[in-house]
Amino acid sequence: GGGRSIALAGPAPPRAPRAPAAARRPRGAMENTPEQWFKNLPVVTRVGFVVFFSTTVLVQLEILDAKLILLDWPLIINKLQVWRLFTSSCFVGTFGFPFIFQLYWFVTFSTKLEQNEIFNQPGDYLFFVLVIALLLDVVSLALAWPVGYPMLGPSFTFALLYYWSRREPYAMLSYFSFSIKGFQFPFALMVFTMLMGGSIWGDLLGIAAGHIYYFVKEVVPTEYGVTLIKTPAFLHRLMAPYAPGANPGNAAAGGVHGLHGGGGGRPGGGAPPPAPPPQRFGGAG
Repeated sequence: GGGRSIALAGPAPPRAPRAPAAARRPRGAMENTPEQWFKNLPVVTRVGFVVFFSTTVLVQLEILDAKLILLDWPLIINKLQVWRLFTSSCFVGTFGFPFIFQLYWFVTFSTKLEQNEIFNQPGDYLFFVLVIALLLDVVSLALAWPVGYPMLGPSFTFALLYYWSRREPYAMLSYFSFSIKGFQFPFALMVFTMLMGGSIWGDLLGIAAGHIYYFVKEVVPTEYGVTLIKTPAFLHRLMAPYAPGANPGNAAAGGVHGLHGGGGGRPGGGAPPPAPPPQRFGGAG
């Protein structure tokens, strides 16, 4: 009737299927999943995490008797139970908050160290953790002669933390809202442990082992021109397939192997560099 025209539209064309979420993700973006986090850990840290966690599970379920893996020098010497030299550093205790914090400290500072430029050759970091374990075995005799300090896992973690603090003395950390420099962090943790009524003897063992390694590895070659610690060639060959440049696909995916935080090559001393934003830590070991 009134001159109006009505357009009759045919059926709407089918809508294109929506792209999957993975296809819509911008290139270079990473999934923030436990699996991705685990895959992005450096290889030695990743294996160490599995060993720590698995050992606790086996002991907790009473599948493994902790007495078989703790340090005992008479059994090592008289019964040739040499595995105790290393397994004593693989046990950090049964499940609980201390266990969670020990894993957290290990993953955090082992990752930082493994990415540090002083361990830029394949096998260097693996040799470092083996030497630290042996140093703890020997130094622990001072606290518990003649058997040794039985459970060295927490001391092992603290040794890594201490050596990182010598490599990154001016890195800023935030701990319970306090800004702390890297070289202060181990001692701040010990003060907190004492305030909570804990023992710091295990921490002191870690500091002793870490400092001995630091002195022999970095001070002696600089001051006296003598190299006493050198990674065996077979460890370089063993770890060569896992070197950062060995698998370009990992680097393209944004893996942590390509990261070398801060001025990793600075031993303690010298003028501090510009401080990056502090990394936050909200718990205690």
